[in-house]
Amino acid sequence: MLEDFLVRLRRSVYRDEPLVRSSDEAPAGKVPKLIRAMRSLAQVSGSCWQPREEIFLKQARLMEHYEDDFVFEGVVTRYYPTYESLSDAELRGYFTWRTQVRKGRIAPASLTFAMLYAYEILHLIGCRDAADGYGKLMEFGLEFGMTEPALYTYLPAWTYGYVIYYGLDPEYLSDSSYYRDMKLQDEAIAAVLSRGEHPAEETAAGLCALSSYRLERSKFYRMYTSDMSAVIMRVLARVDAYYEKHRKRAFSSDYIGDECRRLTRLFPGAVFHARTQEEARVYMVNPVRSYECAGGAWYVLAYERDLKQAQRLGALLRLIDYRMRECTGFQPVKPPKKTTKWLAKIVDEEIEAFFAEKKAAEPRRVHIDLSQLGRIRADAAVTRDRLIVAEEEEENAAPLLMQGTGDSVSETLPSARQESFSGDADVQTSETDSLLDAPELHLLRDLLTGAPLSWVRAEGHIVSVLVDGINEKLYDDFADAVIEGDPPAVIEDYREELIERYLHAAE
Repeated sequence: MLEDFLVRLRRSVYRDEPLVRSSDEAPAGKVPKLIRAMRSLAQVSGSCWQPREEIFLKQARLMEHYEDDFVFEGVVTRYYPTYESLSDAELRGYFTWRTQVRKGRIAPASLTFAMLYAYEILHLIGCRDAADGYGKLMEFGLEFGMTEPALYTYLPAWTYGYVIYYGLDPEYLSDSSYYRDMKLQDEAIAAVLSRGEHPAEETAAGLCALSSYRLERSKFYRMYTSDMSAVIMRVLARVDAYYEKHRKRAFSSDYIGDECRRLTRLFPGAVFHARTQEEARVYMVNPVRSYECAGGAWYVLAYERDLKQAQRLGALLRLIDYRMRECTGFQPVKPPKKTTKWLAKIVDEEIEAFFAEKKAAEPRRVHIDLSQLGRIRADAAVTRDRLIVAEEEEENAAPLLMQGTGDSVSETLPSARQESFSGDADVQTSETDSLLDAPELHLLRDLLTGAPLSWVRAEGHIVSVLVDGINEKLYDDFADAVIEGDPPAVIEDYREELIERYLHAAE
């Protein structure tokens, strides 16, 4: 039995066998000594424990100045290639092609060769310094990308990461198509977060870029940009103050974005190994985006946004646009589907206060034509008799819509704020317990009554998951989260309505 087992074991052991090479793989002529030396770097003792990226860097340094003139006509296809991925003939074909590229003759070649060449530049192989490498990378992308567009799947991200990794001037990022969209969002976020340091119109434009509601397309906004921007700034200040006083999370977290720090790769999809031990450093791309190297790893520090933040900001801008039009008699737009009472109250109060202050600040202009004094005296008697009637007619007259002059609508303001608001402004209560499943309803009622939550874990639930479910399902009704914090608590603004809906209705 033991002998049979040993025989089967010997048969199951794989041994080296000669490989039949294709014509492309078969070496042509004698392999140069430097290539054999390069191969040996991957075969030395302990190399099996080295990352392929580290082996590639060692080999690239050895072959940095190597040139070849080998005639290679094969086709090479390797994914995420290194030198070890290529046969001797393919490798000589690559170095021959690279020799011509360095002389300014970029001949068509496989994407595999292009990737290897780009990897070398990322490691500064064949470059005087980082700035020279950046120029080579950009030039190669422009020239080779015309014949192999697949290179652009990777190159924009690599050039962006290259500037950060080697600490080049942020001006280099202006050439990066990868950074273009991030830049627009970052500039908008920076303008909003530091709104006191920027003109109101600039901050409002930033909000437009972050919002799901395209306010910049609003005819009213385009005609009265200055007044609209001023009102938006007033409302933002009030909403920010409201969050500081009544909420546990910041205004920016709900409307702008969440500041985060997460791991990132500067050269995604590339074979890359640090040339030297990584030093701790921080690279500032702009006021709201930076990259930090700590412990050999790279982190991005930036504001990240999701759809709900854009929608919440969009609902606020739509509400301001709607109320400004309503207060001035301008052609209306569709009102927001839902909004909270406190937010509608802030918007109405700030619109009223803005126009009141604007009216009070307007200088009184009196112009008297002395040549007309005689006629003025003659008309005075007639005017006196009609004064009372005229006053009554004036009180009953509807405010006239003034033609836009570019940015002022102060003359169109009614004498008092319209108290009524679309029924959509109040949180609708048509949907009741059916929105929530049993555990969610149980948790909500316990939070409203202050009952213990020990049952949640005992029944196999997770508090945070139930809270997320409640906030998600009630968002359409309240346009906001109704529970926040850890431990969770009902937001006081909505407590009364939630009690009416989920406690009293159940009695």
